[in-house]
Amino acid sequence: MSDPSERTVATGGRGPQAGQRGEGGIELDIVRLALVDDGGPFGRDVEALMDGASGGAVIVVGRTADHRAAVDLVRRRRPQVLLLDLALGAPAMAALRDLHRATPVTRIVAVAEEADVNLVSATFRAGAHGVLLRSTAPHDLCAPVLAAASGHCVLPGTLLPSLVGTAVTRRPELLESLTPEDRQLWRMVADGVETTQIAETLFVSERTAKRMVALLLRRLGVANRIQAAALAGQSGLLDAVPS
Repeated sequence: MSDPSERTVATGGRGPQAGQRGEGGIELDIVRLALVDDGGPFGRDVEALMDGASGGAVIVVGRTADHRAAVDLVRRRRPQVLLLDLALGAPAMAALRDLHRATPVTRIVAVAEEADVNLVSATFRAGAHGVLLRSTAPHDLCAPVLAAASGHCVLPGTLLPSLVGTAVTRRPELLESLTPEDRQLWRMVADGVETTQIAETLFVSERTAKRMVALLLRRLGVANRIQAAALAGQSGLLDAVPS
């Protein structure tokens, strides 16, 4: 049994999780997973065991140890989720930025030996949609991979208090204090919607959208979008029916 402190939390996202079965046992979409890793045990175990561990809900469609080949791999195999091992060092962050620009549809989750707030911030700025720990067993990777495929951001549960800070203590009244427009904007921020898309959705300029997001973060009492996404999950925003 895995240590509860190592569980992964998902924040943001929308829609049903891929790989589940609907009524009558009808299988929903199988999640295609690709790996960019250093060729070590983590990648080998995921490649060999993920299909069985997930009950066929997740299949590995490609793997490379060459960060330069990552974009080509994703374009050829079209995975919904890619695990990018930061053990590759500086080239991993370069690959992350390249992948985010070249293949924005694929959800990229960084894999680290240890994770802290600074690492999470750096990877999210580079285009990641989550961070997982390399010590996570393939069986325990299934849920976060499915969550990432569904549009969620995934993080080690141990990081949640650091990311949210004291803001969690204000969650009972937080939703009630916001207008429907604030909640709509918060949902978009939690879902990882880019500023340009927020501006288009709200029919405002990109500059105005940036100001609106900055004001929302101040109202929530958080420092950045990552903390806002984590707080959204804690506050119940993502469980509420959109107003």
